[in-house]
Amino acid sequence: MFDLKGRVAFLAGGAGYLALPVCREMLKQGARVVIGDYHKDNLAAAVKELTGEFSNEVVCGIDFDIGNEASIVDSVLEVVKRFGCLDIVVNATFYSIGKPVSELQAEEFDRANRINITGSFLLARAAAEAMTKGGGIILFSSMYGLISPNQADYPEGIDKNPVEYGAGKAAINQLTRYLAAEYGKRNIRVNAIAPGAFPWKSVQSVNPELIENLAAKSMLGRIGRRDEIAGTVVYLASEASSFMTGQILSVDGGITAW
Repeated sequence: MFDLKGRVAFLAGGAGYLALPVCREMLKQGARVVIGDYHKDNLAAAVKELTGEFSNEVVCGIDFDIGNEASIVDSVLEVVKRFGCLDIVVNATFYSIGKPVSELQAEEFDRANRINITGSFLLARAAAEAMTKGGGIILFSSMYGLISPNQADYPEGIDKNPVEYGAGKAAINQLTRYLAAEYGKRNIRVNAIAPGAFPWKSVQSVNPELIENLAAKSMLGRIGRRDEIAGTVVYLASEASSFMTGQILSVDGGITAW
């Protein structure tokens, strides 16, 4: 049921912290994977790592900028050119400024929305146009698209998760539902996952108090491991979820279920 053999997947932001394990698991399940990423060094490292484990016949990388419509359209066309079709798109991109509400400028908020919301819409639309035989689109939301961060969880001197990030991820939830309704008649399923408490290793090492606070909010009493996202994405990409669309699945250790 979870077999992805013969499927072609494009992972936008695929060289990122949570997305790279998704690429690996999709390859394990037989998919051919194209990694698109804005960060060239991370992209090169990801492709080198995965081609070493698998082969350059089933995985490759392309420069990709979710904030540039031409890059979105060209990347989708490139995937189809290389592998002949497009079956799965995973959008794991995000952008944030990171300033407090009182300091965030209008143009900065607009820039974040352009990347997080408009870019996600344009990628989903371009992907759907290329999915002539149906397919699956999986967007990355966040627990902060469902709940607001509590400043009390953040030690002194550390600002809570920024407003432009949360607002963008909340928009992803509704975009998921809207596009699922739009493309369902073409057998294109659109779902999202909402990860929670998956701080980067660099954050874990320098902010142990924050990690303890986030772990305490989870029903499982810990933060997530980066590989724990991969199974959910593969599930949504596979026939195991063939009657599921328009859904946002929380992968957060129960943080949003209290």
